[in-house]
Order: sequence, then structure tokens, then C-alpha cells
Amino acid sequence: MSLQTNIISKYRQLYPNDTLREVSARTGIQITRVFRLFSGKAMKVGELEAFQTVIDRKLGENPESHRLQRMLDEAMFILTSSELSKINAYIERKVLNKNVSRLYVSTNIENAIA
Repeated sequence: MSLQTNIISKYRQLYPNDTLREVSARTGIQITRVFRLFSGKAMKVGELEAFQTVIDRKLGENPESHRLQRMLDEAMFILTSSELSKINAYIERKVLNKNVSRLYVSTNIENAIA
């Protein structure tokens, strides 16, 4: 996955219902350019930074995210490969479980509406 695709994907996870106009307002990027970026046009560095700033601001609303990031940065330097592997496996399981439960809830809501 490219850096651009990754950034747009993260943005969409945090703001799933944003219109192009709302994305433009949050990032300061012209609406026509936002459309092009979402259609696959290559991002400029400034545009990538604008999206990253919005993502960081949203994640920064949760104080635990900063703490986790600091701990992960430190862990990468002082823990063994085996210890990091165990942490990775634990986080992957937690994320997978969360994604599966979201999918399950989303599917049940759609079936209930239909």
C-alpha cells in the first residue's frame, strides 16, 4: 500500500462520512484537488502533510494514543525481537477482533434495516 493510499485510508477511517467539501475545509486543499486525490492523482508533499496534520490532530484527542506511540518508540530500541514479536501479535489480535466486531455490527444493522 502506498503512503498516499495509507494516508487517505486513515483519514476515511477517522472521518468516514466527510463530503469532499468537508475534507477540503479540514485540510485547506481545494475541493477539486481533493476530488483528484481521492481519484488516485499523486499527492504533493504539502497535501500529504495537510492530511497527516488532520489525522494527528484527531488522534491527539485521545491522550492514550501519545502514550502508546512513545512506548512503542522506546520499545523498538530496547526490547528483543522476540519480545517485539509478542507485542505485535497481541496488537494484531486486538485490531482484528475490533474489525471483525465492527463488521458484524454493521452487517446486522444493514440486515435489520432491510
